[in-house]
Amino acid sequence: MQSNKNDEILKWKELSGGTSVTHFSSFLPNQQIYLKKIKAHKKTENPITVFLFHDLASYHGRFYNLMNWFKAHYPEVSFVMMDFLGHGLSSGTRGHIEHFNHLVNDVAHVFRIMEKAPGEKWMALGQGIGALSLLDLVNRFDESLKNKIDKLILSNFILNFDSPVLNLQNLLLEKMNPLESLMRTTRPMEIYLPEEVLTHPREQGLYMEDPLIVRKPTFQTFKCINLKMKSVFQDSYFLDRPTLILQSESPYLLTRGMDSFSKGLKKGLLSEKKYSNLKHDLYNEKDNLLVFNDIAEWIQS
Repeated sequence: MQSNKNDEILKWKELSGGTSVTHFSSFLPNQQIYLKKIKAHKKTENPITVFLFHDLASYHGRFYNLMNWFKAHYPEVSFVMMDFLGHGLSSGTRGHIEHFNHLVNDVAHVFRIMEKAPGEKWMALGQGIGALSLLDLVNRFDESLKNKIDKLILSNFILNFDSPVLNLQNLLLEKMNPLESLMRTTRPMEIYLPEEVLTHPREQGLYMEDPLIVRKPTFQTFKCINLKMKSVFQDSYFLDRPTLILQSESPYLLTRGMDSFSKGLKKGLLSEKKYSNLKHDLYNEKDNLLVFNDIAEWIQS
């Protein structure tokens, strides 16, 4: 980590509606990470802040429906969200993850630089690789940092990216090392096709019009995620805080893997919700109120 990173002073820019934005230095030198916070509209003795971490190819804006719903129904809840390196309004090569721990180090820094008020509860919600980064954070970082997080919400995170194209590139890299530097930044396939992540045409159209969605991540990004998948199942045995797992129908999801992961959690810690009529992008589905209500009830419990 950069030697002066922990001494970095954030300069927040105040926007309307209790919203502030800033950038902080990434774990990777010369890269900037976009961070946004939205203050609760109603004060309470036991405040709740929800930290939101998006999926591969996505960005913080895919949580706007969730936040607006909470603003209307639970105005005492605050939100903090970031864009991963190479995603959204952060810098870096679009859709490129060189090493998974680069993301995790940036996530860790968010929790370091935010101050937790006495009596405040922090909930961390991750979708896809956002959930994977949280698992790395709570299982592999120092106790003083991970103990800031009171509850976890993990959605659609046992990912299954496999295709003949990816398999061929893997085979070539094993046999022809000189090609590695060239092929790691190639973009072999488009992922998260609108009809596969959202149910209804209107939501699919909005998804296609979103300029900050990454259509084709790099080959190295898929490689990082597949490598992380090899260790994710053991992570459930080490979780020691209440965890809500959300699972939908998705061709990108290894559903058996989600079920296996859930079985590894200690008794009394797991809550689980499955949505057979919703697709991968849970928070932007037409029927997303089912998801929002389940999250709100669990947070308040």
